[in-house]
Amino acid sequence: MRKAILFSVALGMISYQGFALDRHVDWRSSSALKTEVPKMFEEQSTIRGVVRDANGPLAGVTVSVIGKSISVQTDANGAFSIEAATGDRLRFTSLGHAQQEVTVTSGTVNVTLQAEDTALDEVIVTAMGITREKKGLGYAVQDLGSEELMKNKTANIVNSLAGKIAGVNVTQTSGGAGAGASIILRGGTSLERDNQPLFVVDGVIYDNSTSVNGNSLFDGGSSTNSTYSNRVMDINPEDIENVSVLKGPAAAALYGSRAAAGVVLITTKSGKEGTASVSVNSRMISNWANRLPEYQNRYKRGFYQQDGTLMEGDATTTMGSWGAKFGPNDVMYDNMGDFFQSSTSWDNSVSVSGGSKNGNFYLSASDFRQNGIIPGTEYEKTTVRFNGQQNYGILKVGANVAYSSADQLSSLTSGGLYGHGGAGAVQGAFIWPRDMNMSHWLNEDGSKYRPFDWEQVANDFDNPYWIMNKMPRTDNTKRLTGSFKASVDIADWWDIHYTVGIDRYTQKTNRFTEPGSGVNQIYQNGLLSENDTDFQYLSSNLMTNFKKKFGDFDMNLLVGTMAEMTDVEYNGRKAWNFIIPGFYAYTNTTLTDRAAAQQRTQKRMVGVYGEYRASYRDFAYVTVTGRNDWTSTLPIHNRSYFYPSVSGSFIFSEFIPENNILSFGKVRASWARVGKDASPYVTNTYVVTPAEYTLYNNGAGVGVRNDWLRGNRELLPEITESQEYGLDVNLFGSKLGLEFTYYKNRSINQLMQPRTSQATGYILMWTNAGEIVNNGLELSAKVSPIKKEDFRWDLTLNASRNKGRVENLLPGLDVLYVTDVQVGNAKAASFNGGNFMAISGSKWLRSPEGHLVLNPQSGMPQSDGLVTHEIGNREPKLFGGLNNNFQYKNWNLSFLLDYRIGGHVYNGTDYYMTAMGMSTRSMDREKLTLTGVVKTGENADKTPIYSDVQTFEYETGKMYQIGNQTRSGEDVINSYYQSGGAYNLESANYMTDTNWLRLRTISLAYSLPKTTLSKVKAIKGLTATVTGTNLLVWTNYKGMDPETSAAGSGAIGSSSVGIDYNGVPATAGVTFGLNVTF
Repeated sequence: MRKAILFSVALGMISYQGFALDRHVDWRSSSALKTEVPKMFEEQSTIRGVVRDANGPLAGVTVSVIGKSISVQTDANGAFSIEAATGDRLRFTSLGHAQQEVTVTSGTVNVTLQAEDTALDEVIVTAMGITREKKGLGYAVQDLGSEELMKNKTANIVNSLAGKIAGVNVTQTSGGAGAGASIILRGGTSLERDNQPLFVVDGVIYDNSTSVNGNSLFDGGSSTNSTYSNRVMDINPEDIENVSVLKGPAAAALYGSRAAAGVVLITTKSGKEGTASVSVNSRMISNWANRLPEYQNRYKRGFYQQDGTLMEGDATTTMGSWGAKFGPNDVMYDNMGDFFQSSTSWDNSVSVSGGSKNGNFYLSASDFRQNGIIPGTEYEKTTVRFNGQQNYGILKVGANVAYSSADQLSSLTSGGLYGHGGAGAVQGAFIWPRDMNMSHWLNEDGSKYRPFDWEQVANDFDNPYWIMNKMPRTDNTKRLTGSFKASVDIADWWDIHYTVGIDRYTQKTNRFTEPGSGVNQIYQNGLLSENDTDFQYLSSNLMTNFKKKFGDFDMNLLVGTMAEMTDVEYNGRKAWNFIIPGFYAYTNTTLTDRAAAQQRTQKRMVGVYGEYRASYRDFAYVTVTGRNDWTSTLPIHNRSYFYPSVSGSFIFSEFIPENNILSFGKVRASWARVGKDASPYVTNTYVVTPAEYTLYNNGAGVGVRNDWLRGNRELLPEITESQEYGLDVNLFGSKLGLEFTYYKNRSINQLMQPRTSQATGYILMWTNAGEIVNNGLELSAKVSPIKKEDFRWDLTLNASRNKGRVENLLPGLDVLYVTDVQVGNAKAASFNGGNFMAISGSKWLRSPEGHLVLNPQSGMPQSDGLVTHEIGNREPKLFGGLNNNFQYKNWNLSFLLDYRIGGHVYNGTDYYMTAMGMSTRSMDREKLTLTGVVKTGENADKTPIYSDVQTFEYETGKMYQIGNQTRSGEDVINSYYQSGGAYNLESANYMTDTNWLRLRTISLAYSLPKTTLSKVKAIKGLTATVTGTNLLVWTNYKGMDPETSAAGSGAIGSSSVGIDYNGVPATAGVTFGLNVTF
């Protein structure tokens, strides 16, 4: 790391020296010493005229006399009058039109301005960092500049993409400090692999995994999580110049196996030629929970027994709120409202940049400090970056180096913090009874306050404040990324580029459990756990480019080779049963009260690639690519695989006479195949040391055993084949731009690990089986309803629809589960012949006519015996965003509306609150009416015979004979809603086909006018902003924010998006920002 930093400083000095040398002025020949005597007696006269465009007279055009401080604007009829002399030159400028200059030769000057067609000139960053004209692309690519990204700046750049790019589905997993976000492009391509796109920063692949250190069976942790960071958060958003999203395989094919799910290209800032500038940014952010669960305020803690006896107060050991009603003198605590607090965060950064014609540099530093809405949760990030480039004739060299340090305090799991038997911090806050003061968590002597005198401390429901204060968990990630680039322009038709890159980070997770916590019995005397992950990625990329023009043809040939190596090492250790109380160290335990684990994975890949591009007279374009990879993760006879692509575009507007409607039109099409290799070591079968045995055997070792997962030496790479067709048009003088895309992706040879026969000695086995088919539509529209010199309104609409289905799984495999997030009987799943992002669950038994089949004794609904019904689809029917931007002189107002139509969300939080008597749906306990049929017999073919529709009623205060039991109405009604009760056998009771429209961001900015800044020479620019985030959410969903993912920001398989289960509530907030440029 020291060598990298020294190299960066040295290169920066070189760049600065080059910059300084170029500023040397030869005053002997400087034009600054030359003077020109103006003409003193020019004859002035009034010049009149009309300015038009293709649509008629043009209002708001600025007409100025070059060299003089005289300017006017055209009126509503396009007319103007200005004082000028014969020979003067008039300049006509209007937003959306090409600037024009005219020499005055008479008293009348009429001008027709031509619309600026951005589609003809727009360039965009594509694969391998190559800049191309967008009009020549045969596939869909969208990009965002730094100005647009910073309008809703977030610590996580992924969140800044939400609603702004068609086909990009972003999920902010929770409102926790440092919480991650997931991003999916055009649906998933893998059933059991990561479906997030590849991130490439300045030409180097950038890891965006969500590491869940210490969250495993090894250290007793829970594998469900909602607040871990995804690693792209390590980037300082202020350093980003541009983000290009390559959505389809045709766009991303050159990047190889890791690009099957698309690519997000991030280009960081560089210095500009001219005087060095300093930019200072400071923001203060205030956040609060935007939506909390609704809970009942009618019933207290306790429960009714079968005979109607009420157990409450000291007589009960339950957390459930199934007791008596609150009386007028009872105290009701707002435990949830008090637990989730308002928080304040600070974000400060500074950058220095400059350059000359032979070099440039950019240096930045940032500090972000976020306090969470849960007390005791924090996230801090510090970054430093240096980018530099220097030109030496035909040779260009450059380096980009970035260092970051991120600290997260008390990262939270979804379904119980750290996976212990009691409630987690968030979970506990949701179900803590209203008649118990949750802030009372310590006794006067500092010991744990235990509201229930259970025999086993392990059965305690830990108070959320106890968890946050006595069971701390920290995550620290230090990261260094860098690249060195060199290019040689051998001739005007031949150049060579070489890039070597590194991405290295260490993540350390420390966890401590206070003695007496409600955890597994083995940890009752405390637990200390440390988990370290060392990640390193190295890459080398050499490519050469040939370009030549033959008459009307432009041709370009690119060939290259790329080598990659990934090395990940994990080390975990823990200790428990400390000999000396209060001294928590590994040396303070016996050998049998310690455990350790180690794992290392390495992967190498080498690829060769090529791209051929040709165009004819700038209206017909074709691109052909091919890449072959050799990977170390597949069997020797299958580790080499080739995948091609072809794309083309045709600008048909070149053959349509000029008109006032169509100014640009293009059709495009592409076809591509992209491979995806396996994870390391899945071809072999291993023996392992079973750490799980150690947990329940007082730490005693047990040797080794066969792994439960069998390898496969016949595995093939996954292959995604894509077709894409599109239409791009600009209408009405480029005031309206439309991009329409249809795509179909088929991903075959799915790498998966289904159950195998136990006769093999294994539980799971790696194999190739199954397909994912995605069909989708995308629409992007850009409209400029108003374009005037002082006022402009720009509007962008993105709309997307994707339908993902699963086909051809293994025989007998009807449903596939990837995550272990299960609430009641509901679980995220993929169904053979059904939806990729489905929800599985249980259903009530119904007659052929659809009536509930009730228990003939109790009248309660019954389960049909299955928990594998496809009960919902988490994929939205339509999603996108509407982005508005208003510019009036030095004021800017922008707001983004983010919408989703359809897609089920399972409210697991409400399920748990209902089971504990805290939800509003459990509040109606006076009377229960159940209607349905009962089974009265069977036909000869064993089909059931049902009665006519019957009604069962239960009321409080009454006793009922149910079978051989006498039960109170209170007991029957309450047990209907409790865990395992009949109400919870219908998983769909907690599911909503969700729609939402949210005000994702609204921002108002004011920049000081240049006339004001000219009086303060040291300041080049000053902008003040105020931004609101998630201030309004309109939705039919009754839970917390429907944008949720119970297992966090990882997107393995169909992920857990749409499963709402005890996550940290999403936040709303207001940000005050100030940017000063010197």
